[in-house]
Amino acid sequence: MNGSLSTKNALRCSRCGSSNVLIVRRYSGEALCRRCLRDSLLSRIKRTISRYKLLKRDDNIIFIRSGLKRDDLLWDLFSEIESEFPVSIREERLPPHEDLWEAVLAFLKEGEEDKGKVVLPLLLDDVVGLLLRFIFTGSPSLLVLKGKVFLALREVLGHVSPFVEIPAEELLALGELEEMKPDFENIYLKLVRKLEEENPGMRFNVLRVSEREDFLRSIGIVFR
Repeated sequence: MNGSLSTKNALRCSRCGSSNVLIVRRYSGEALCRRCLRDSLLSRIKRTISRYKLLKRDDNIIFIRSGLKRDDLLWDLFSEIESEFPVSIREERLPPHEDLWEAVLAFLKEGEEDKGKVVLPLLLDDVVGLLLRFIFTGSPSLLVLKGKVFLALREVLGHVSPFVEIPAEELLALGELEEMKPDFENIYLKLVRKLEEENPGMRFNVLRVSEREDFLRSIGIVFR
């Protein structure tokens, strides 16, 4: 596993020294208690927003719920960050679909104008999985690069995900949720998990490489 729950008394949180270790990050060796895991995820979201200039102080924000159990965790983290700013946030829900990516596509194709800044619930695993799908199939129907959403290689203005540095298993561990495996399982997300198990840190390596325009051009991604 990329991150694993641990009950070993010998382990201590790498940040605060607590003996109540919740997860060990295989890609870094870092052991974290619940509080320090939460603080780490908050820091990653803030860094992503700042690095890619995804949101502004006075944005009218629409937080999109996927219908998955992780929604409440993402909302808890995101709303704490945005509580520091004078913003208006309302919530909407994706169209029902057994596959998150297809639900996002259906939502984007509605084509409503002037929604405000739309925050989508896409994680690190989704970013890497979508890129792998493009590499294997050539389908550019949906991509997330630098926290921004692209539909057929055109940026969908105002649609972002500040959660692109959040591994799925760390979010689930924070909420003590079991990994969700629906009857229909996205084969690319399954592949991401397998590759990460074999090569801890693979997801973050892909994320960083995907920020380079020369790499994107080399695999046939040329923005319009």
